[in-house]
Amino acid sequence: MDKYLKSPSPSFPRRRESISFFIHTPKLFSYYRNHDFSRANPRKLAGLTSRFQTQRRNTYKWWAWPTLLILLFTACTPNKPTINIAVASNFESTLKKIIQLYPDKQVEINIISGSSGVLTNQILNNAPYDLFLSADTSKPQLIYNKLNLKTKPIVYAIGKLALWIPQSTGNNCLKQLPNLKTLALPNPKTAPYGKVAQEILEPNKVKIKKTIQTANALQSYIYTKDNLTQAGFVPYSMLDSKTKGCLQVFEKKGLNQGMVLLTNKANSFFKFIQSNEIKKLITSAGYQ
Repeated sequence: MDKYLKSPSPSFPRRRESISFFIHTPKLFSYYRNHDFSRANPRKLAGLTSRFQTQRRNTYKWWAWPTLLILLFTACTPNKPTINIAVASNFESTLKKIIQLYPDKQVEINIISGSSGVLTNQILNNAPYDLFLSADTSKPQLIYNKLNLKTKPIVYAIGKLALWIPQSTGNNCLKQLPNLKTLALPNPKTAPYGKVAQEILEPNKVKIKKTIQTANALQSYIYTKDNLTQAGFVPYSMLDSKTKGCLQVFEKKGLNQGMVLLTNKANSFFKFIQSNEIKKLITSAGYQ
C-alpha cells in the first residue's frame, strides 16, 4: 500500500500532457476501487487526492477553451440557407418588417446595419453580403461598376431628412439652431443623410457651438431622442405622430435610396422588395 503512495505517480496527467488526463483517469479510478485505504496513512492519502485534483484543474484549463470553441462552432453552423443583407441604418427597422412578410420561411436572413459608406467599403473588400440597400444611389452604382455585377441597381425608396429639436416647438427649426449648444449630425463622408444635412447648413451659414458627427443616421436619432444633444438631423422615417418638439422636414431634399444584388442567393428577396405590397409598406414607413 505504502509503495503505491510513495511512487512518483505516473498515473496522473502532467500539465503539458493534457490528453493524458483522459488516459490516466480510468487508471486512478481503478486504483481507488481495487485497494483498501482503511489502513493507509491519512496524510499521504490526502496528498494523493490533492495532487489528482490539482492536475485535473490544470488539465481543464488547457482543453476547456478549444472544446468551448468547437461547441460554439457546431451550434452556430447553419442548418438552412442564409441571406446576408447589408442595409443603411435608416432603413433597418423597415427592412425587419419586410422580412416578416417574406413568404420563404426556410431562409434565414441576417441584417448587417451601418452607414452606407462603411458598408460599401466592406463589400468592395469581399464582405460576404448578398444584397445591399444603401441610403443613396451612387454607392450601389459604384459597387455595380467595380464588381462587374449582372443586375443593375434600382431605387427602392426615397427618404426624407428632418431637423428635430425635442425641447422646442414650431416647424422652422433651422432658425433656432444658432441659439442651441449641440447638434447631432451623421458623418457627411460616410452617411448620405449627413451629406444632405451639411448641404442645408452651409448655404444658410448656420453655426453651432458643438456639432457631434455620429457614425450613421440611426445614431444621430438616438443622440437626439435621448437628449444627448439638443437637436439632430434624423431620417423622417424614424419619427412618428407621437414625436414632440420642433420638427422641420426638408421635402425638396429627397434621398433616392438604391439597392444592388450582390449574389443570386438574394435574388428572390430582391424581387420581393419590388412588389406592390412592399412598396405600400415602404410608403407607410415614411418614405416617398
